[in-house]
Amino acid sequence: MMKLAVIAALAGSATAFAPAQQGRVSSVMFETAVEEAVAETVELNGVTSAPAVTPINGWVPDTSLPLLGLPGASLPLGYFDPLGFGKGDDVSGIKRLREAEVMHSRVAMMATVGYLIGESTPTITYGMDVHHTIANNQIPEIPGTVMFPFFLAINICEAWRASAGWVEPGLGPLFSLRENYYPGDIGFDPFGFKPKDAKDFANMQTKELNNGRLAMIGAAGMCVQEQVNHQGILETLGF
Repeated sequence: MMKLAVIAALAGSATAFAPAQQGRVSSVMFETAVEEAVAETVELNGVTSAPAVTPINGWVPDTSLPLLGLPGASLPLGYFDPLGFGKGDDVSGIKRLREAEVMHSRVAMMATVGYLIGESTPTITYGMDVHHTIANNQIPEIPGTVMFPFFLAINICEAWRASAGWVEPGLGPLFSLRENYYPGDIGFDPFGFKPKDAKDFANMQTKELNNGRLAMIGAAGMCVQEQVNHQGILETLGF
């Protein structure tokens, strides 16, 4: 606080007798100095106090916890990171890892359902007929009139996600997320499922991640299985 007071006094004295242009430069220097002073930790009476961090969905980065305290660890494995991807205190890097995980989880959950629906349920793509071609071969068979809207919808969703979470090129480091953005929370919740309580939100995200992790393994397994025996998922299971 003393440092801030000294900076304010000196900057005020300098700008009072400076020309207009120099005064603007001094003002910028003053703002920069204040930001640096606030960012520094101040040790008083043996207790170190740091600038307050605004929680995002109840989460505040904690360097003493794995993955800076982000939810996702549950029994029986707990926090499972044998390769150490989540180590360190790089908030931006940790958030990017979680962003990638939660988005791949959601895509894999939709893909898992898509495998079963595409192979066993009448769809508009094939004139509402049951098409038994394995899912790995279905994309080349889909007409362009259906494929174009599909890819357009994907591009719109990705543009929305980029706008909500990522810093625009030129306004910050490349591939960095906004400071107030929580990984995966793009603001899409039409049915109001998102809990208001921080603990409930963490529990829900842990459940989502666990289902998504299983779906990523399941979707990869179904893809490999169809490439090996060239049979559909339900056909392989005897249905």
